[in-house]
Formats: sequence, C-alpha cells, structure tokens
Amino acid sequence: MSDRIAIAVLTGGYSGEAPISRKSATMVMDHIDSNRFEATLIHIDPDGWWLEENGEKKSVDFSILQDADRNFAGAFIMVHGTPGEDGKLQAELEAHGIRHTTGDSTCMALTFHKAHTNAVLRKKGIHVAESEVIEVGQPWDRQALVTKLGLPCFVKPNEAGSSLGISRVEHEDQLDAAIASALQIGTAGALVESLLQGREFSVGIVPGVDGNPEALPVTEIRTDRAFFDYKAKYDGESEEITPADLNALDQSKLQTLALAVYSATDCRGLARVDMMLVPGTTPYVIEVNAVPGFSGESIIPKQCRAHGLTETALISRIIDHTLLLG
Repeated sequence: MSDRIAIAVLTGGYSGEAPISRKSATMVMDHIDSNRFEATLIHIDPDGWWLEENGEKKSVDFSILQDADRNFAGAFIMVHGTPGEDGKLQAELEAHGIRHTTGDSTCMALTFHKAHTNAVLRKKGIHVAESEVIEVGQPWDRQALVTKLGLPCFVKPNEAGSSLGISRVEHEDQLDAAIASALQIGTAGALVESLLQGREFSVGIVPGVDGNPEALPVTEIRTDRAFFDYKAKYDGESEEITPADLNALDQSKLQTLALAVYSATDCRGLARVDMMLVPGTTPYVIEVNAVPGFSGESIIPKQCRAHGLTETALISRIIDHTLLLG
C-alpha cells in the first residue's frame, strides 16, 4: 500500500470556463509533489463525473470522494465558474465532511456575485466602482444609467468569470444590447459599472509557509484591446508585467489591499484580486477571483516564479494548509 496522501483534483464544470479549468487542473497534476501525494483527476461535466483509469474513461459520481479504498484526504478544486466557484460544489463537500482547498460555500457564493462582493467591500471602506444592478426581468432606464454612471461604462454578468459576457459601452445606444447579452449568462442579473481610468493590476494571495495569507508580486496588465477581456487573457492579446514597474509605496498599497479583500471576503487557499490604480486616489477593486486560473497562461504562476516559489511548492502549501489540518 502506498504511503502517499491521496488527493482528488476536481476539474471541468458547467460553464464556458471549463476549458480553462482543465488547463488549471493539468498544471496541478503536472506539478504536484508525487513523492508526497497521489493525485486522481476527476472531471465534472454537465452529463456526469468521470475519470481515466487504466487508459479507459470511467463514469463515477460524488460518492467516489468518500470511497474508503481511495481514502482521499480532500478535494483540490480547480473548477472555475459553476459549480466550483459559486459555492455549490463546496456546499456539497461540506455537507459530507469532505475537506477542500477553497473558501467555504458562503465565501464562494459571495465572491462569485459581483454586486454582493462590491456591497461587502464598500461596507469595509474599500473602493469599488459606482454601479447599478439589473435583475433578470427588471426593466431599465437607459438614460438614467448613463446619467448616473457616465460613458464609457461596463456591463457584466453578475455571476461569471474569465471576462465572459463583459461589454465596454461607448455610446448610449449600445447599452440595451450589452445588458441583454449579460443577462443571458447565469440567472443573477447584470451589473452596470462606471469606468475607472488608470493602470490595471493583479495580486495573487497564497498560503505562506506558516499558513497565513501572503501577497505575491504585483502584475500590471496592459492590452491594446478595449479592456482585459477573454481574448486578452487567453489568446495572448495582452502584456502581463511581473513584477510591475511600480514604486515601493504603490506596490505595498496594492498588496495590502489585496490581503484586506482576501480577509473581508473570507477567502482561503489560492485567490487573486484585480485592482485599478486611479491617479490621485486609493486603489479600486475590480474583481475577486476565489478560484483563479492556474494554467500556463495564467497570472498566478508568473507571480510565483517572480517570488521564487515553484508551482510544486505552492501546491504543497495549499494542500498542507487547507486539507491536512490536524
């Protein structure tokens, strides 16, 4: 019998982010410390759960995580979007006493909903853009939105990641189509946000050696596209500079803010906070990513390398401080 610790790596999901999720899980499988851990990759698809075993695709279900023979220590969640980033998977795991690597189901449901996250951050005195929520089935007043939020503005699905369904609206007559498009993704409505003018940055938060949250080096995101959309993120149409060209004060501000957001939203394990540095003000938070991308194109691995932290060491830290507690 192997003395390695069994870990279930969960990937896939039910959203358009599933292909990115599979890339993130591949990173975990390729870099997990195989001397310490025995990882099993489990796919979650709309038509069921499955894994590859002895070269064959085998259909499984949730009960595999409770299989006494496999004896999993817990689930390493690399499912972006639903059900891994909205708290649904976490709620099921928690109901069965199975440990996992992310925030709890309440944290995940919060951070996946942009408007709810913004409300929590505002109460904590953290700057976010002015916004207006459009619920499914609710009429909207285009002119009132423009008067309040100005142009250009952004329209986003309230629940989606990887910049899916986001539109930058330059003219009032584009607003209706942008809102209608955002409302088609998920059931949580749309968010119309004012434009923030400044430089965009991202900071990953990881468990430190002692388990306490640690901020990684700052990344600046530059793109010639209208904003950091899906193509900019995943099709190479952006420049991600790590570490960012910043003075020590601004770097510290962004890292401190990212840690404050991580704490305010009760994140756990790996997370990433995207921010905008607006001249003459304190930084603004754009988004909280509680299951951030971990593929070769993703920001977190680049920040780890700049920090002198290997992917293998980070994966071990995450497992040690989320799955192997006590």
